[in-house]
Parts: sequence; structure tokens; C-alpha cells
Amino acid sequence: MNLKRLLWLLGGFALWAQDDPSEAPSRFPQYTYPVLKVFPLSLVDPFQYTLHVGLEFPMHSTSSLQLEGGWVFGSLDNPDAYNTLQEGYAQQGFKARLQWREYFSESPPKKPTYTRTGGYFAVQGGFQYYRQQLGRIDTSFLSPSPSPPPDVEYERVISAFSVSFLLGYQGQVGGRFVIDFYTGLGARYSQHRWEPLKPSARPLDLTPVGDLIVRPGGRPIVHMGFSMGWILR
Repeated sequence: MNLKRLLWLLGGFALWAQDDPSEAPSRFPQYTYPVLKVFPLSLVDPFQYTLHVGLEFPMHSTSSLQLEGGWVFGSLDNPDAYNTLQEGYAQQGFKARLQWREYFSESPPKKPTYTRTGGYFAVQGGFQYYRQQLGRIDTSFLSPSPSPPPDVEYERVISAFSVSFLLGYQGQVGGRFVIDFYTGLGARYSQHRWEPLKPSARPLDLTPVGDLIVRPGGRPIVHMGFSMGWILR
């Protein structure tokens, strides 16, 4: 075989490979579009009503980065089953999360798809911050009696860091709609700071967010929920 014929065969093979749909570069732009997400369960969480949103950025063919943020704007009107809280209760705060995902399975698309879909494993770091105005706390029934008078107005600041591992599945419905289901386990460390001071004897269930959901110190945490998203393209 002479050199001219060899070059002709190599050129023909290169053209055939470029025209092969399985190798065409046009296959990969489907992974380049971010997804704007909302977490509807956070809006009806009785312990911490939260407007929670996220933005997922596909990074590579099998991975993505998801940023999440939430504004906590309240909880139950009467969060105290033991009537230790009096008038003046209010709560404000925020959440922030950073999540790295690796997709280990991909849903075969029945229509053109423009973001990552399928099963995934994720590592997530999070931070929470709450400022609770507890108003006047009725501590007259406690024994021993607290150091401050029973009508002192209390405030509490709660901050917490967490690390979690998640498993989930993200699917696309139609041209742009996305549903994401997830579950997982993690650990959280939180601190409580009282103003003007911590009650010397704490009433039971003073407020659920602090004493039930985000207790002081290190605690295991469980994640379970879903989000709905819209592909930005």
C-alpha cells in the first residue's frame, strides 16, 4: 500500500468518526444548563417556615455543584405545648448549603434533555442561623426559681454547622421541568447564645427549633425531601 492510498484511508476514517452521532460534540451541550429549584416542604415546616431555593450548575459530564439558601421567617403561632412562652415570640434566620454531586446513573432521555438526570451521590456542607425573640417566659412554676425575675424578655441566637451524605434521583419532565428526590444522613454541631442570660432552669420545650430540631452540641441529622426545578436555557 503506497503512502497516498494510506493517507486517503485515514482521512476517510476521520470523517466517518466525526459524523458518528455517538461521538459528535453536539451531544454534550445538554449538560451545560443550570436548574433553578424550590423546596416546597420548607414552606410548610411547622418548626421553621423557610423560603428555600437552590441553583444547580452542571460542572462535568457526571457532576454538578448546587448552591442553596433559605430565609427562615417564623414557626408555629403557639410553638409551646407547656404554655411557658408568653407574648412577643418571633423568629428570623437563614440557611446556606453547598453540595457537590456525582451522578452514577443516567436516565435514558425520551426527548432532548438539557441537564443532569438520574441517580446521584452528594456531599453537602451547611450553616444555619436563627435569632429568636422569646418575649416573657413564665418560669414561676420552676423549682428552684430562676435568677432573673419571671417577666424578663429573653432572646436566643442559634448557629449550627453540618456535613451530610445524600443519595437522590433527579428526573426531567417535559422540556424544562425537573423533580429531585433525596435522602441521607449527616452530623450537625450547634451553639446557643442567650440574651440577657440563659435561664437557670430551662422550661420544657421552650421552642421547638432550638430544643427539638437544633439542640446544642453535636447531633446526628436525617435528610429527606424533594425539590422542583426549572431548567434555565
